[in-house]
Amino acid sequence: MPEPDNFNEYLPKQQPEEYSIEVPADQRPQDYNRIPSGDSPMGRIEQRGMAYSNLSRGRAPWWLLIIGLILFGSIALGLLAMGLAGSLVSWVLFVVSLLPLVILLQGILAKVGG
Repeated sequence: MPEPDNFNEYLPKQQPEEYSIEVPADQRPQDYNRIPSGDSPMGRIEQRGMAYSNLSRGRAPWWLLIIGLILFGSIALGLLAMGLAGSLVSWVLFVVSLLPLVILLQGILAKVGG
């Protein structure tokens, strides 16, 4: 006859539990020098930012800096001439056209300096 306080006889026998630890496979490190995809709008923005950054840090070849300076400089000079003729819109466009020139000049100064 079972004892009144011993309920273990009425319960099913417990099997010992087996514990296991799953170790994930090694993750490939993220490539921070990856080239973003130009398919998405954010990828295009990233690509432009990388290009401007490389230009302003002097990582572009000399011929690219010189051709860019000639191209964007001639556009800025044309807009300056139109602005001197009295067009307000030309002054706004002239200021906007100075931005690529500033980036190119930073690149030329970085290339000369180091």
